[in-house]
Amino acid sequence: MRPSLTGLSALLQSRFFVPVCLGAALVVRLGWILLVDPRPVSDFDIYFKEGIEISLGHGYQARGAPTAFWPVGYPAFLGALFTVFGRSLFVAKLANVLLYIGIIALSFRVATVLFRGSLAPKLTLLILSFYPNHIAYTSLVASEILFLFLVLLGAALLLTANPRLTRIVLSGAVFGLTTLVRPQALFLPLVFVLLAPGPDRTGKPALGKLASLAILYASLLLVVLPWTSRNYRVFGHYVLVSTNGGGNLLIGNNDLANGAYDSRPEFPSILGGGDEYEQDVRARKFAITYVRTHPLSVLKRLPRKLWYFYAGDVEGIRWNVDGLKARGRALPDGLVFSAMAVADGYYLLVGAAFIASLFLLGGFRSRGGAFPLVGLGVVAYFACLSMIFFGGSRFHFPVIPWIAMYAAALPEALGARAPD
Repeated sequence: MRPSLTGLSALLQSRFFVPVCLGAALVVRLGWILLVDPRPVSDFDIYFKEGIEISLGHGYQARGAPTAFWPVGYPAFLGALFTVFGRSLFVAKLANVLLYIGIIALSFRVATVLFRGSLAPKLTLLILSFYPNHIAYTSLVASEILFLFLVLLGAALLLTANPRLTRIVLSGAVFGLTTLVRPQALFLPLVFVLLAPGPDRTGKPALGKLASLAILYASLLLVVLPWTSRNYRVFGHYVLVSTNGGGNLLIGNNDLANGAYDSRPEFPSILGGGDEYEQDVRARKFAITYVRTHPLSVLKRLPRKLWYFYAGDVEGIRWNVDGLKARGRALPDGLVFSAMAVADGYYLLVGAAFIASLFLLGGFRSRGGAFPLVGLGVVAYFACLSMIFFGGSRFHFPVIPWIAMYAAALPEALGARAPD
């Protein structure tokens, strides 16, 4: 251990560090949801109302008809919460707080697997405990926190499978629930199985990975299948989870697309009549035709989509501000600007540490570890999805813990590279 790291190491290795961090994270988030009480806006209002409808036994519907436009996972989660604990915004927000404490704990566990024998897990814990934009999300009725919790739970089960059949099956079931929350998770297990550091590098590792994938996806599909069957009964066609994929593809792939979310006024004429399934099919066909006939325009738009994916980290704060305005409680502009500046500054520092650590992490190899590729695979996976559809800072929410893990490895990576 380098002398410059001795003090940091002593602090992080205290037996009180983890419980104190988790306790502070809990207090900060509880304080936030008690002090900041926005009204649900945009998609959040729909999730909240659908959760209430489900808790009342009315099923998942829109304007009196069964729907699958928004993925069912988060409204169903809210419906279950409201059935047990009562129909209130506070119940949803308290669930966010508890889920995020789970996110911090799971990130610590995953970082322990990926960065064995290092300070990175506890620094990851510290970074996420006080991550400003994620704190702001706890007062929103948004699917991000549940989605990220499930992603990390599925990852933790897989990375510690070793290779235990039960954990692989459970991981598949968790990723099935994750897919019901957001279908973009469908192919994410491939990243974990193919890139995870395998404890057993014997004989035929490829066959082991293929068997793990087969078992995992069988479990995943068993969880999703009941909802797919319900959709078939409703629409007369197979819809895996939701009917908004074609529309989202169209938003990012048309003549006037700017790389970010933009619902054009001419979309209704493209989508035409019929039910939401038929509109989804037409939107997908239109977007795919556009991609085939305008390949250069599509390629030129990719950097812009990637820019919108990474640019800024204040959307959680902004939605809180909008929700407070909806309650007639406008905040002073100076306070909003300061909060956003802190959030963006924190994000930029973590991002800079992440980039720097990638150039220095070879030091972990010299201590018998392996360069952890799986976290980079997760970051690349979600970035690629945004380039296929459209960019937005909301979509990098699930990559922040993975970026934090690599950023947390920077101090020891610097120490490993420093001259004696």
